Amino acid sequence: MNDSRARKHDAGQATVEFALILPLVILLMVALVDVCMILRDQLLADALARDAARLASVVDDEDGARDVVEGVIQRSGRDDATWSISLDDDSVRVRVGLTPRSSPLLSSTMWFAGRHRVVGEASFAAEFRVAER
Repeated sequence: MNDSRARKHDAGQATVEFALILPLVILLMVALVDVCMILRDQLLADALARDAARLASVVDDEDGARDVVEGVIQRSGRDDATWSISLDDDSVRVRVGLTPRSSPLLSSTMWFAGRHRVVGEASFAAEFRVAER
């Protein structure tokens, strides 16, 4: 008989524990999604830089290399992308920067830490001697 009285007093314990833990679980899930989104954008920046450098390495003039890089960036569909290219006689180096897309939770905390960008860099040997115009 004592067992039934004890069970009546513990009826809401699981609900209270769940209510206490739920905000932490939600925060961890949002953080995990944000980290995955930032990693996705880092991989995209790396891939854009690699593709642009590879395609620019087979162009024989500086203007053509810049047009190739700009075309790769435009095809990505990211209007927040910044890029730079440096050409030597024997190599092409491309640097691409993107603003990470994230959840509103992380976006609202950006004012505290400042706006960060993910950067991808790639370098390829030039197939032709680059002619400056």
